[in-house]
Amino acid sequence: MSDHIDDEALNEQQRIALQLMNEICDRLPHDVRPVGREMQGCYFYVELVGEDAQRFWGHAGKSLDALQFIANNILVRRVRGELRLVLDAGGYRERRAAALRARALELAQEVKAMNQEAELEPLPPHERRIIHKALADDPDVRTYSEGEEPDRRIIISPRE
Repeated sequence: MSDHIDDEALNEQQRIALQLMNEICDRLPHDVRPVGREMQGCYFYVELVGEDAQRFWGHAGKSLDALQFIANNILVRRVRGELRLVLDAGGYRERRAAALRARALELAQEVKAMNQEAELEPLPPHERRIIHKALADDPDVRTYSEGEEPDRRIIISPRE
């Protein structure tokens, strides 16, 4: 991910989002602060940096996901438009994305070899998108999501 977005380059919505994250971080029992990293479409990537960042995300990213969920629910009430936060801490999301892409490619090979579907464990929406994107250009498999949140999962199946 890029270094950071200069304060002067932030638009009004991004300023509000960073202010919100500062308010939240000030109330946490951790030494973390938000830094805007980049925009991709409507997603504003914010990294929590500081002494406690490496241990902030919790088991399997659940604390980070919970904080992201809460922050986005508050943000929706403060800004007009589609801006959504994607929070990271200590580079966790990048490592997790790489692991998910590797798992997707591995399962796709198994699906091709055995000509049978493979089902992944339940994943949050932003992680399911990583799997879908990783296999989107594979002509031999297709992906689709099945189930209801929070148990929604991806199925990788042979293309017919």
